[in-house]
Amino acid sequence: MQAVIDRGFCLKNPVKIIQLFGLDVFVGMLLSKDKTLLQRIAEKYQARRVPMPGAIGNAYKLSALFEFRVAHIYAAMAERFKSNPDVHRFFLDLRDEEMEHGRLMLACLYQIAVNREVEFVPSVRDQEMRESLNALREVEHRVPEMSLEEAFKVTNELEAGEVNVIFGRLLTQVGRAETELFAEQLKGAQSHPESVPRRIKELKARLGPDGLAAAA
Repeated sequence: MQAVIDRGFCLKNPVKIIQLFGLDVFVGMLLSKDKTLLQRIAEKYQARRVPMPGAIGNAYKLSALFEFRVAHIYAAMAERFKSNPDVHRFFLDLRDEEMEHGRLMLACLYQIAVNREVEFVPSVRDQEMRESLNALREVEHRVPEMSLEEAFKVTNELEAGEVNVIFGRLLTQVGRAETELFAEQLKGAQSHPESVPRRIKELKARLGPDGLAAAA
């Protein structure tokens, strides 16, 4: 399974896409390759639905902010190591996946309902959340001077850290068919804390000692 649901997935699952998101979304995916399914859904929801207000809505916005911040870090890493096509592509893929995570949180913003199951409501006012955001900003500032080994180390730390914990807990609280599709795909593709260390190991093996030295 794939972490980013694109036009190809929609063409293979037309009935599911139409039932969940409408014919207009499916036709949009059919006619154009330039956007992911989540991008189109976010645009539709923003135009036609009212987002969840208050603390619950802000929690999903906060998670999206975290995911987009991590995506910016991976974009910076892709630029830092653009001389090596394999490393460059690896970090671009991570960037795209994190952007999808952020878009999914924004889609959840229009799906979540007030009920007794919504127990986890992080806030930007929480000291821990502010510290996490500041830490991400500091990481991004350090990227231009990072070695490849340091970038891999930071990547593993990011994927094992608070951002993915917040994302996972908020996603499980939604419980709507529209978002469960994406949850299933993410689970099938393996979560980042599980898959990214393996992908780094595989990339290192492909590069070999000489490739790693050259990329660094």
